[in-house]
Amino acid sequence: MSRRFGLVIGGACVLLAVLAWVGVRVVGQFGVQTYEGYFAPVYSPDGQYVYFVERRVSGTARVIKDPGFIFGGAPTYAVSVAKDTFSLERLNVQSGKIEELIALSPSPIEGRSYESQGNKFQYPNAWLRFTNRGQLEFSVCLKTQVPTEKEYSSSGVWTESQHNARISRSWEGSHCETGLNEWPLFGDWELFEARGEPDYFTVGIVAYNHVTGEVKPLVKSKRYDRAYPQGFPLRQIQESSRRQEIERIQAITRTREELLQKYKSKGMGQVQAELRIIKDLQRLGYYPKPTTIVARRLSRGEVSKIDKDALFSIAKEEMGSGIFPDIEKAVASPGEEIDHDTDGYLTHRDYTTSARLNTYLQTGKTQFYVRYLGETYEMTIKKP
Repeated sequence: MSRRFGLVIGGACVLLAVLAWVGVRVVGQFGVQTYEGYFAPVYSPDGQYVYFVERRVSGTARVIKDPGFIFGGAPTYAVSVAKDTFSLERLNVQSGKIEELIALSPSPIEGRSYESQGNKFQYPNAWLRFTNRGQLEFSVCLKTQVPTEKEYSSSGVWTESQHNARISRSWEGSHCETGLNEWPLFGDWELFEARGEPDYFTVGIVAYNHVTGEVKPLVKSKRYDRAYPQGFPLRQIQESSRRQEIERIQAITRTREELLQKYKSKGMGQVQAELRIIKDLQRLGYYPKPTTIVARRLSRGEVSKIDKDALFSIAKEEMGSGIFPDIEKAVASPGEEIDHDTDGYLTHRDYTTSARLNTYLQTGKTQFYVRYLGETYEMTIKKP
């Protein structure tokens, strides 16, 4: 009898272990958890300060369903949020002093209870950006599923004149704005968010010098040393660095503004100037260059030597129908590169030239000839 009872008990233990392993039903309880997160760090233009958004949240998260290792997927939590606050803050790089500049109203999920898969305290996004006038624009977004999927945002502008003023911002239920932190760089330094657990909370802000290789933690929570006992890894810096991307954007912005002022000083209108700027930025390599077509007027001696299968005669009425816009511009301005649409020319019910030319170009040819208004032109397609 005791042996049979022992077998039953042993079998039950094995069954429970298997059930837990495959994740049929796993229930867990955690106490109150508190997290600090730091988002969107940027240098001030003079490098004296680092501005960032801080989040402090506390609450409980109980696992009510876990699909387990075999089935995969994130566990489902029963979450209760006690406190959830965001604030705009800045760090004095020299002294290490941190001060709060703007306090946002309690977030939309503070005091709420809900179920969430994987993302216990919902995912925040933030961006900071300095304007040409030295104002700091900020935006914080919280995407929630409480009780249905919705976006809340809080945004505004901070200036030095508001220093020491008690300022707060409320939340609005609206589509979140998108933005880019344009100043996480200063000189050779770049700022990084040091992510911890859970991964939507950062445990610190780290500065990295691209010349000396120095890694300097600027802001740390209590979880930073636990997450990075050996320090913030260089591999992670190399994988997440946005230096080249940001410097390119800054160069485009600066060059575009210089060109705009140049063309406006020559009396160009806004639209005409913008079109010229796009061409200039393509020429300078900031924008990808389009495929172009260029015409060269041939002499009579050259015309006699061309391949007649590559010659396409276009009547004045056919050109006037608008089906060859790039060719029309090219023959009007020989030597000038004109944007070429690689999708092919439109066909016309009354003419066959565009259809024949499309068939010719589909073979990969990049040169052909056009006879128009008594002149013959060599047309060359230039790919970027």
